Amino acid sequence: MCIGVGLGGIMSAIVGADEVAITDYPAPPILETITANVETNLPSKRRAAVAVHGHQWNVFDTPFAAAHAHRYTRILAADCLWMPYEHENLAKSMVHFLSKDTSSRVFVIAGFHTGRAKVAPFFEETVPEVGLEVEEIYEMNAEGKRRPWATERDGGREDVGERKKWCVLARLRRCASPAP
Repeated sequence: MCIGVGLGGIMSAIVGADEVAITDYPAPPILETITANVETNLPSKRRAAVAVHGHQWNVFDTPFAAAHAHRYTRILAADCLWMPYEHENLAKSMVHFLSKDTSSRVFVIAGFHTGRAKVAPFFEETVPEVGLEVEEIYEMNAEGKRRPWATERDGGREDVGERKKWCVLARLRRCASPAP
């Protein structure tokens, strides 16, 4: 069993979210692991609030995607930015599932283990292209120290050991005026 798989959704249910959808790539072993983690780590009275679904980013012709368009007021994307070639698909899924309520938000957290250069384009290019905007963004380490977000540090020569100590945290919302 993978520890932490589905953790964000499990924690959301523990703190009282009315409805939680935990999604991941639609491969049976992944979804089975998430389901087992939900069953193991949630009290039975909270499990009814949680559903586990397979979702391939930017694929909306599934029953889950069709039934849940613009349904969620909070979306958590944790460690999803390490594949730059998937940034657009991920962001389109965020827009698809994010409620149109003006208070709806997407929360993104990502480590720099694959490099800052792979993460930065998501916020700098992809987010505005799909009609989202960064409301807040910063970096934090495991001790809770915060620093401003930077698309590049040390002229692009950021020490690998040092960068792995930091994560980027961002809060996204729909743009006031949608992208063209």
